[in-house]
Amino acid sequence: MKLHKVCFFRRLLKDTSGQSAPMLAFSMLAFIGISGMTIDLGHTYVARQQLQTSTNAAALAGAASLPNTTTATAQVKAYSAMTGQKSATPGLTNVSLGSTPTYHCLTTLISNMGLGCATATGIPTGSYNAVTVTQTALVPLWFGGMFHIPGFNIGATATAAMSGGQNTPWNVAIVIDATSSMTSSDSGLQCAGTRESCTLQGVQILLELMYPCAAGATCTSGGTPVDSVSLFVFPSVLTSQAKDYYGGTSLTCPTTIPTIEPYTFQNVSTSSPNYNPPDTYTYQVAPTPPGTYATGNIPNPAAFAHDFKVTDASSTLNAGSQVVVAAGGKSGCAGIVGKGGEGTYYAQAIYQAQTALIAQQKANPGSQNAMIILGDGDMSASASSSQMVAQTGTLNGTGSGSNKNTYTYPSAVGQCGQAIIAAQAAAVTPNANGASGTRVYTVAYGATTSGTCSTDVTYSAYKGVNACTTMADMASSPGYFYSDNGSGNCSSPNQLNFTKLTQIFQAIERNLTTPRLVPNGTT
Repeated sequence: MKLHKVCFFRRLLKDTSGQSAPMLAFSMLAFIGISGMTIDLGHTYVARQQLQTSTNAAALAGAASLPNTTTATAQVKAYSAMTGQKSATPGLTNVSLGSTPTYHCLTTLISNMGLGCATATGIPTGSYNAVTVTQTALVPLWFGGMFHIPGFNIGATATAAMSGGQNTPWNVAIVIDATSSMTSSDSGLQCAGTRESCTLQGVQILLELMYPCAAGATCTSGGTPVDSVSLFVFPSVLTSQAKDYYGGTSLTCPTTIPTIEPYTFQNVSTSSPNYNPPDTYTYQVAPTPPGTYATGNIPNPAAFAHDFKVTDASSTLNAGSQVVVAAGGKSGCAGIVGKGGEGTYYAQAIYQAQTALIAQQKANPGSQNAMIILGDGDMSASASSSQMVAQTGTLNGTGSGSNKNTYTYPSAVGQCGQAIIAAQAAAVTPNANGASGTRVYTVAYGATTSGTCSTDVTYSAYKGVNACTTMADMASSPGYFYSDNGSGNCSSPNQLNFTKLTQIFQAIERNLTTPRLVPNGTT
């Protein structure tokens, strides 16, 4: 009997039927838990990447608005992942910027990138060249509740340097209106002088912010330029007298103003046209092209300067530079003075500035071209047919022949339309490296929307344009058009925050470079 009981228990212990069910249940629970954690971890990783991406975008948006810290703070919020903002995503909840953004003046950016700290124009006040943004968020977990973990708290930080500093080298041609209307006094909104002197104050700001040579180098000792500049005026002046804008080789303050010349074309005949001005006339005044033009009327590449500052880190302009003296940057010197004598005609000056830019770019591979065109809006007057001369042939829009009503460049009719075509051609024509063309900025100074450009009423590629719309259409992008009138008829809808000429030129310089991310913790 006892033996039978032992055998029974042995058989019971050996019998495994039915044990697989609970083991499978426990295994499935573990599998589901591990799979759930894996899914939640993957979900959290993606959410963390989304938060970092939005933080980078917010920092770059803030940096792009510096030195206006008020606008920068608003842009940081606008590009954050907070509810209702541009980077909001359903996978992130309870997003917060905390006490950020914070603004810094990082010495590393000054020494390594030549990016100085700009005085803030908003709140907070101070001098800054970078912004840091930190975002935190809660990531709800789908399976974490099984383990009493409803969500993960995550964070992301990004630091971005403001626009400016050494980046792509730029060749900049500044085309300045020097007609008689620029001799009138400013209304007082820009400065206490003439419109010409107010314009030159803006040009000086641009030069102060640019980077003429490599960091640590002496810009006045020659070498390869980084940013180079040349000044153009219209109407053209006698080439031999252009030095009067900067006092010649002695760089003494000029006492005379160069003689203004008509808008002159060498040959407008259909057989062998040459639309360039004769060598004795020039739009390019500082530095003056040495001697005559090279083959094909292409200015000598040396006619751009990078000596307007002694070093990149200099906070003042070099009074020993032709460009600086012509821009009124030398104490006691007026620089370029509007004289007039001829009306307004942009097209030939634009084509000449573009030709010079291409020559300069060929001499400096890897550089990009920009043209800044400033006019006071007195385009409705335009140059009269007597102020436009063809040395050979009959100029379009004049005479009594078949070309009397032709507005094709060069022509005495459709002058605003010709300006738009010339500027747009500079923007789309591939540069010396085959890349995109010249970036064209326009600045309308006192431009109006009343009336139509007088020479474009009947014959024009752009009938009905006025002074304001002409300047806007000449810019290679709507964001590159600026106006000193922020709330009147002629305002730039994309640049309403910049109405002072000094602000405008500062904004243009910042626009030549882009904000960039820098490592967090940079000092």
